[in-house]
Amino acid sequence: MPTDSNGDRGRSSDPASDGRSSAAEERYRKIFEHNNDAVMVVDLESEAFVDVNPRACELLGYSREELLSMHPEDIHPSDIDRVRREFISQVVEEGSGFTDELTCLTKHGDEIPTKISGAALEPADGGGEPTTMIAMLRDVSERVQHRRELEETIERLDRFAGIVSHDLKNPLSVITGHLTLARETGDPEHFDAIERAADRMDRMLSELLRHTRGGELVEERTGVELKALAREVWSDCELGAATLRIESSLRLRADRGRVRELLVNLFENASAHGGESVTVRVGTFEREGESGFYVEDDGQGVPEDEREAIFEWGHTTSDDGTGFGLAIVAEIAAAHGWEIEVCDAEEGGARFEVETS
Repeated sequence: MPTDSNGDRGRSSDPASDGRSSAAEERYRKIFEHNNDAVMVVDLESEAFVDVNPRACELLGYSREELLSMHPEDIHPSDIDRVRREFISQVVEEGSGFTDELTCLTKHGDEIPTKISGAALEPADGGGEPTTMIAMLRDVSERVQHRRELEETIERLDRFAGIVSHDLKNPLSVITGHLTLARETGDPEHFDAIERAADRMDRMLSELLRHTRGGELVEERTGVELKALAREVWSDCELGAATLRIESSLRLRADRGRVRELLVNLFENASAHGGESVTVRVGTFEREGESGFYVEDDGQGVPEDEREAIFEWGHTTSDDGTGFGLAIVAEIAAAHGWEIEVCDAEEGGARFEVETS
Protein backbone atom coordinates (compact mmCIF):
# COMPACT_ATOMS: atom_id res chain seq x y z
CA MET A 1 0.00 0.00 0.00
CA PRO A 2 1.25 3.60 -0.61
CA THR A 3 2.39 5.76 2.34
CA ASP A 4 1.10 9.23 3.25
CA SER A 5 3.26 12.41 3.35
CA ASN A 6 4.37 11.58 6.91
CA GLY A 7 5.59 8.16 5.91
CA ASP A 8 2.73 6.29 7.62
CA ARG A 9 0.76 3.67 5.80
CA GLY A 10 -2.75 4.72 4.94
CA ARG A 11 -5.64 3.66 2.87
CA SER A 12 -5.15 3.72 -0.84
CA SER A 13 -6.14 6.95 -2.51
CA ASP A 14 -6.45 5.15 -5.83
CA PRO A 15 -10.10 5.64 -6.94
CA ALA A 16 -9.84 2.64 -9.28
CA SER A 17 -8.73 0.39 -6.39
CA ASP A 18 -11.57 1.62 -4.21
CA GLY A 19 -13.98 0.99 -7.06
CA ARG A 20 -12.75 -2.56 -7.56
CA SER A 21 -13.07 -3.25 -3.82
CA SER A 22 -16.58 -1.86 -3.75
CA ALA A 23 -17.57 -3.92 -6.80
CA ALA A 24 -16.14 -7.10 -5.24
CA GLU A 25 -18.04 -6.48 -2.01
CA GLU A 26 -21.22 -5.98 -3.99
CA ARG A 27 -20.70 -9.28 -5.84
CA TYR A 28 -20.11 -11.16 -2.60
CA ARG A 29 -23.16 -9.53 -1.04
CA LYS A 30 -25.31 -10.66 -3.95
CA ILE A 31 -23.96 -14.20 -3.67
CA PHE A 32 -24.74 -14.10 0.05
CA GLU A 33 -28.26 -12.72 -0.39
CA HIS A 34 -29.31 -14.90 -3.34
CA ASN A 35 -27.61 -18.18 -2.45
CA ASN A 36 -29.83 -21.26 -2.68
CA ASP A 37 -28.20 -22.56 0.52
CA ALA A 38 -28.76 -21.09 3.95
CA VAL A 39 -25.72 -18.96 4.85
CA MET A 40 -25.00 -17.88 8.42
CA VAL A 41 -22.11 -15.90 9.87
CA VAL A 42 -21.20 -16.93 13.43
CA ASP A 43 -19.11 -15.11 16.02
CA LEU A 44 -16.70 -17.77 17.28
CA GLU A 45 -16.30 -16.37 20.77
CA SER A 46 -19.95 -15.82 21.66
CA GLU A 47 -21.36 -18.43 19.24
CA ALA A 48 -23.96 -15.93 18.14
CA PHE A 49 -25.27 -15.36 14.63
CA VAL A 50 -24.09 -12.01 13.31
CA ASP A 51 -25.53 -12.26 9.81
CA VAL A 52 -27.91 -14.59 7.94
CA ASN A 53 -29.20 -14.66 4.41
CA PRO A 54 -32.88 -14.89 3.34
CA ARG A 55 -32.60 -18.61 2.58
CA ALA A 56 -31.61 -19.27 6.20
CA CYS A 57 -34.76 -17.49 7.35
CA GLU A 58 -36.85 -19.48 4.88
CA LEU A 59 -35.29 -22.83 5.84
CA LEU A 60 -35.60 -22.35 9.60
CA GLY A 61 -38.84 -20.35 9.71
CA TYR A 62 -37.43 -17.41 11.68
CA SER A 63 -37.19 -13.75 10.77
CA ARG A 64 -33.73 -12.25 10.34
CA GLU A 65 -34.09 -10.36 13.61
CA GLU A 66 -34.98 -13.57 15.45
CA LEU A 67 -32.00 -15.47 14.08
CA LEU A 68 -29.61 -12.64 14.98
CA SER A 69 -30.67 -13.05 18.60
CA MET A 70 -30.01 -16.80 18.56
CA HIS A 71 -27.09 -19.23 18.75
CA PRO A 72 -26.19 -22.46 16.91
CA GLU A 73 -27.38 -24.56 19.87
CA ASP A 74 -30.90 -23.16 19.30
CA ILE A 75 -31.14 -24.84 15.92
CA HIS A 76 -28.95 -27.86 16.68
CA PRO A 77 -30.14 -28.75 20.21
CA SER A 78 -29.49 -32.47 19.86
CA ASP A 79 -26.25 -32.13 17.90
CA ILE A 80 -24.55 -29.08 19.44
CA ASP A 81 -21.76 -31.13 21.07
CA ARG A 82 -20.95 -32.70 17.72
CA VAL A 83 -21.15 -29.27 16.04
CA ARG A 84 -18.52 -27.91 18.42
CA ARG A 85 -16.35 -31.01 18.40
CA GLU A 86 -16.42 -31.97 14.73
CA PHE A 87 -17.27 -28.77 12.90
CA ILE A 88 -16.50 -25.49 14.66
CA SER A 89 -13.17 -26.75 16.03
CA GLN A 90 -12.21 -28.01 12.57
CA VAL A 91 -13.00 -24.63 11.03
CA VAL A 92 -10.93 -22.81 13.67
CA GLU A 93 -7.95 -25.18 13.42
CA GLU A 94 -7.91 -25.84 9.68
CA GLY A 95 -9.67 -22.81 8.23
CA SER A 96 -12.55 -24.84 6.80
CA GLY A 97 -14.75 -27.75 7.77
CA PHE A 98 -17.60 -30.01 6.78
CA THR A 99 -20.16 -32.12 8.57
CA ASP A 100 -22.61 -34.62 7.12
CA GLU A 101 -26.35 -34.74 7.77
CA LEU A 102 -26.66 -32.39 10.70
CA THR A 103 -30.23 -31.98 11.94
CA CYS A 104 -31.66 -28.45 12.11
CA LEU A 105 -34.69 -27.69 14.27
CA THR A 106 -37.07 -25.15 12.75
CA LYS A 107 -39.17 -22.60 14.59
CA HIS A 108 -42.18 -24.91 14.20
CA GLY A 109 -40.36 -27.92 15.63
CA ASP A 110 -39.66 -29.71 12.35
CA GLU A 111 -36.34 -31.51 11.92
CA ILE A 112 -34.49 -30.90 8.66
CA PRO A 113 -31.42 -32.94 7.65
CA THR A 114 -28.68 -30.73 6.23
CA LYS A 115 -25.11 -30.90 5.05
CA ILE A 116 -23.00 -28.03 6.41
CA SER A 117 -19.71 -26.62 5.18
CA GLY A 118 -17.90 -23.71 6.76
CA ALA A 119 -14.85 -21.46 6.56
CA ALA A 120 -13.10 -19.13 8.95
CA LEU A 121 -13.26 -15.42 8.09
CA GLU A 122 -10.10 -13.44 8.53
CA PRO A 123 -10.22 -10.37 10.78
CA ALA A 124 -10.73 -7.07 9.00
CA ASP A 125 -7.13 -6.08 9.69
CA GLY A 126 -5.90 -9.28 8.04
CA GLY A 127 -4.03 -10.60 11.08
CA GLY A 128 -4.54 -12.67 14.21
CA GLU A 129 -6.88 -15.57 14.90
CA PRO A 130 -10.24 -15.70 13.08
CA THR A 131 -13.10 -14.29 15.12
CA THR A 132 -15.98 -15.29 12.83
CA MET A 133 -16.89 -18.12 10.53
CA ILE A 134 -19.34 -18.60 7.71
CA ALA A 135 -21.52 -21.69 7.63
CA MET A 136 -23.48 -22.87 4.60
CA LEU A 137 -26.39 -25.23 5.20
CA ARG A 138 -27.83 -27.33 2.37
CA ASP A 139 -31.24 -28.97 2.82
CA VAL A 140 -30.84 -32.66 1.92
CA SER A 141 -34.36 -33.76 2.89
CA GLU A 142 -35.15 -35.06 -0.61
CA ARG A 143 -31.88 -36.98 -0.76
CA VAL A 144 -32.47 -38.52 2.64
CA GLN A 145 -36.05 -39.41 1.71
CA HIS A 146 -34.87 -40.99 -1.53
CA ARG A 147 -32.29 -43.05 0.35
CA ARG A 148 -34.93 -44.20 2.82
CA GLU A 149 -37.22 -45.20 -0.02
CA LEU A 150 -34.40 -47.21 -1.59
CA GLU A 151 -33.70 -48.90 1.74
CA GLU A 152 -37.41 -49.70 2.13
CA THR A 153 -37.50 -51.09 -1.41
CA ILE A 154 -34.50 -53.31 -0.73
CA GLU A 155 -36.04 -54.49 2.53
CA ARG A 156 -39.31 -55.14 0.75
CA LEU A 157 -37.62 -57.18 -1.99
CA ASP A 158 -35.68 -59.18 0.59
CA ARG A 159 -38.88 -59.81 2.48
CA PHE A 160 -40.82 -61.04 -0.54
CA ALA A 161 -37.91 -63.21 -1.58
CA GLY A 162 -38.09 -64.73 1.88
CA ILE A 163 -41.85 -65.13 1.61
CA VAL A 164 -41.63 -67.02 -1.66
CA SER A 165 -38.78 -69.17 -0.36
CA HIS A 166 -40.88 -69.99 2.69
CA ASP A 167 -44.11 -70.66 0.80
CA LEU A 168 -42.46 -72.77 -1.89
CA LYS A 169 -41.36 -75.37 0.65
CA ASN A 170 -44.79 -76.96 0.94
CA PRO A 171 -45.59 -77.38 -2.76
CA LEU A 172 -42.05 -78.62 -3.38
CA SER A 173 -42.48 -81.28 -0.73
CA VAL A 174 -45.84 -82.20 -2.30
CA ILE A 175 -44.20 -82.58 -5.70
CA THR A 176 -41.37 -84.65 -4.28
CA GLY A 177 -43.74 -86.95 -2.40
CA HIS A 178 -46.12 -87.54 -5.30
CA LEU A 179 -43.27 -87.97 -7.76
CA THR A 180 -41.95 -90.86 -5.66
CA LEU A 181 -45.40 -92.42 -5.46
CA ALA A 182 -45.98 -91.90 -9.19
CA ARG A 183 -42.79 -93.78 -10.00
CA GLU A 184 -43.81 -96.60 -7.71
CA THR A 185 -47.46 -96.95 -8.73
CA GLY A 186 -47.94 -95.12 -12.02
CA ASP A 187 -51.27 -93.82 -10.62
CA PRO A 188 -52.37 -90.71 -12.65
CA GLU A 189 -53.74 -89.18 -9.43
CA HIS A 190 -50.19 -88.38 -8.36
CA PHE A 191 -49.47 -86.56 -11.58
CA ASP A 192 -52.58 -84.42 -11.03
CA ALA A 193 -51.32 -83.51 -7.54
CA ILE A 194 -47.92 -82.62 -8.98
CA GLU A 195 -49.57 -80.40 -11.57
CA ARG A 196 -51.63 -78.59 -8.92
CA ALA A 197 -48.53 -77.98 -6.79
CA ALA A 198 -46.60 -76.71 -9.81
CA ASP A 199 -49.46 -74.34 -10.66
CA ARG A 200 -49.40 -73.05 -7.10
CA MET A 201 -45.65 -72.38 -7.35
CA ASP A 202 -46.18 -70.58 -10.64
CA ARG A 203 -48.76 -68.30 -9.04
CA MET A 204 -46.41 -67.51 -6.18
CA LEU A 205 -43.58 -66.59 -8.52
CA SER A 206 -45.90 -64.43 -10.61
CA GLU A 207 -47.00 -62.62 -7.47
CA LEU A 208 -43.41 -62.01 -6.43
CA LEU A 209 -42.65 -60.53 -9.85
CA ARG A 210 -45.66 -58.24 -9.53
CA HIS A 211 -44.56 -57.07 -6.10
CA THR A 212 -40.98 -56.40 -7.21
CA ARG A 213 -42.42 -54.16 -9.91
CA GLY A 214 -44.28 -52.11 -7.33
CA GLY A 215 -47.57 -53.97 -7.07
CA GLU A 216 -49.79 -53.66 -4.02
CA LEU A 217 -50.06 -56.39 -1.44
CA VAL A 218 -53.84 -56.38 -1.90
CA GLU A 219 -55.23 -55.82 -5.38
CA GLU A 220 -58.72 -56.59 -6.69
CA ARG A 221 -61.24 -57.52 -3.99
CA THR A 222 -63.99 -59.96 -4.82
CA GLY A 223 -66.49 -62.04 -2.90
CA VAL A 224 -64.66 -64.91 -1.17
CA GLU A 225 -66.54 -67.75 0.54
CA LEU A 226 -64.44 -68.75 3.55
CA LYS A 227 -65.61 -72.38 3.73
CA ALA A 228 -64.91 -73.19 0.08
CA LEU A 229 -61.52 -71.49 0.09
CA ALA A 230 -60.47 -73.15 3.35
CA ARG A 231 -61.25 -76.62 1.97
CA GLU A 232 -59.38 -75.87 -1.25
CA VAL A 233 -56.32 -74.62 0.63
CA TRP A 234 -56.40 -77.60 3.00
CA SER A 235 -56.45 -80.00 0.06
CA ASP A 236 -53.45 -78.29 -1.55
CA CYS A 237 -51.45 -78.28 1.68
CA GLU A 238 -51.73 -82.08 2.03
CA LEU A 239 -51.12 -82.17 5.78
CA GLY A 240 -51.43 -85.94 6.11
CA ALA A 241 -53.20 -87.13 9.26
CA ALA A 242 -54.29 -83.62 10.27
CA THR A 243 -58.03 -82.91 10.27
CA LEU A 244 -59.94 -79.82 9.13
CA ARG A 245 -63.34 -78.95 10.54
CA ILE A 246 -65.42 -76.06 9.20
CA GLU A 247 -67.73 -74.90 11.96
CA SER A 248 -69.23 -71.85 10.25
CA SER A 249 -68.54 -69.60 7.29
CA LEU A 250 -68.89 -66.08 5.96
CA ARG A 251 -68.41 -64.20 2.72
CA LEU A 252 -65.45 -61.84 2.62
CA ARG A 253 -64.76 -58.90 0.35
CA ALA A 254 -61.09 -59.55 -0.18
CA ASP A 255 -58.17 -60.40 -2.46
CA ARG A 256 -58.72 -64.13 -2.87
CA GLY A 257 -55.06 -64.92 -3.50
CA ARG A 258 -53.94 -63.10 -0.39
CA VAL A 259 -56.56 -64.73 1.84
CA ARG A 260 -55.51 -68.05 0.37
CA GLU A 261 -51.92 -67.33 1.40
CA LEU A 262 -53.09 -66.32 4.86
CA LEU A 263 -54.89 -69.63 5.33
CA VAL A 264 -51.96 -71.63 3.99
CA ASN A 265 -49.68 -70.14 6.60
CA LEU A 266 -52.15 -70.61 9.45
CA PHE A 267 -52.77 -74.25 8.49
CA GLU A 268 -49.07 -75.01 8.14
CA ASN A 269 -48.35 -73.24 11.42
CA ALA A 270 -50.97 -75.44 13.15
CA SER A 271 -49.41 -78.56 11.65
CA ALA A 272 -45.87 -77.51 12.57
CA HIS A 273 -46.70 -76.75 16.19
CA GLY A 274 -49.67 -79.05 16.81
CA GLY A 275 -48.29 -82.29 15.45
CA GLU A 276 -49.15 -84.50 12.49
CA SER A 277 -52.61 -85.46 13.81
CA VAL A 278 -53.63 -81.93 14.80
CA THR A 279 -57.26 -80.89 14.34
CA VAL A 280 -57.80 -77.45 12.83
CA ARG A 281 -61.12 -75.62 13.10
CA VAL A 282 -62.27 -72.72 10.96
CA GLY A 283 -65.28 -70.64 11.92
CA THR A 284 -66.70 -67.20 12.52
CA PHE A 285 -67.29 -65.01 15.55
CA GLU A 286 -69.40 -61.99 16.39
CA ARG A 287 -69.37 -60.04 19.63
CA GLU A 288 -69.85 -56.44 20.79
CA GLY A 289 -69.89 -55.02 17.30
CA GLU A 290 -66.87 -57.04 16.16
CA SER A 291 -66.99 -59.88 13.69
CA GLY A 292 -64.64 -61.98 11.64
CA PHE A 293 -63.26 -65.49 11.35
CA TYR A 294 -60.86 -67.68 13.28
CA VAL A 295 -58.48 -70.57 12.71
CA GLU A 296 -57.72 -72.63 15.81
CA ASP A 297 -56.06 -75.93 16.66
CA ASP A 298 -55.82 -78.39 19.53
CA GLY A 299 -52.05 -78.17 19.77
CA GLN A 300 -49.80 -76.61 22.40
CA GLY A 301 -51.02 -73.03 22.12
CA VAL A 302 -48.94 -69.85 22.34
CA PRO A 303 -47.60 -68.61 25.70
CA GLU A 304 -48.91 -65.16 26.63
CA ASP A 305 -45.44 -63.61 26.70
CA GLU A 306 -44.85 -64.62 23.05
CA ARG A 307 -48.16 -63.55 21.53
CA GLU A 308 -47.01 -60.18 20.24
CA ALA A 309 -43.62 -61.41 19.06
CA ILE A 310 -44.95 -64.26 16.90
CA PHE A 311 -46.11 -61.79 14.23
CA GLU A 312 -42.65 -60.20 13.91
CA TRP A 313 -40.49 -60.94 10.89
CA GLY A 314 -37.93 -63.61 11.63
CA HIS A 315 -39.47 -64.77 14.93
CA THR A 316 -39.55 -68.54 15.20
CA THR A 317 -39.48 -71.15 17.96
CA SER A 318 -38.67 -73.98 15.56
CA ASP A 319 -35.16 -75.12 14.66
CA ASP A 320 -36.03 -75.28 10.98
CA GLY A 321 -38.50 -72.38 10.92
CA THR A 322 -38.01 -69.17 8.94
CA GLY A 323 -40.08 -66.78 11.05
CA PHE A 324 -42.01 -65.65 7.96
CA GLY A 325 -45.30 -67.53 8.22
CA LEU A 326 -47.20 -65.57 10.86
CA ALA A 327 -45.56 -62.29 9.81
CA ILE A 328 -47.05 -62.89 6.35
CA VAL A 329 -50.44 -63.54 7.95
CA ALA A 330 -50.28 -60.28 9.93
CA GLU A 331 -49.20 -58.29 6.87
CA ILE A 332 -52.01 -59.67 4.70
CA ALA A 333 -54.57 -58.94 7.41
CA ALA A 334 -53.27 -55.37 7.84
CA ALA A 335 -53.32 -54.79 4.08
CA HIS A 336 -57.04 -55.60 4.11
CA GLY A 337 -57.60 -53.28 7.07
CA TRP A 338 -58.25 -56.22 9.40
CA GLU A 339 -56.99 -56.87 12.92
CA ILE A 340 -55.48 -60.18 13.98
CA GLU A 341 -54.70 -61.51 17.43
CA VAL A 342 -53.87 -64.84 19.01
CA CYS A 343 -55.52 -66.29 22.12
CA ASP A 344 -56.29 -69.68 23.64
CA ALA A 345 -58.57 -72.09 21.80
CA GLU A 346 -61.32 -73.88 23.71
CA GLU A 347 -59.30 -77.10 23.65
CA GLY A 348 -56.07 -75.42 24.74
CA GLY A 349 -54.40 -74.83 21.40
CA ALA A 350 -53.82 -71.58 19.54
CA ARG A 351 -56.72 -69.54 18.19
CA PHE A 352 -56.05 -66.85 15.59
CA GLU A 353 -58.89 -64.38 15.29
CA VAL A 354 -59.11 -62.09 12.26
CA GLU A 355 -61.47 -59.19 12.86
CA THR A 356 -62.87 -58.03 9.52
CA SER A 357 -65.44 -55.49 10.74
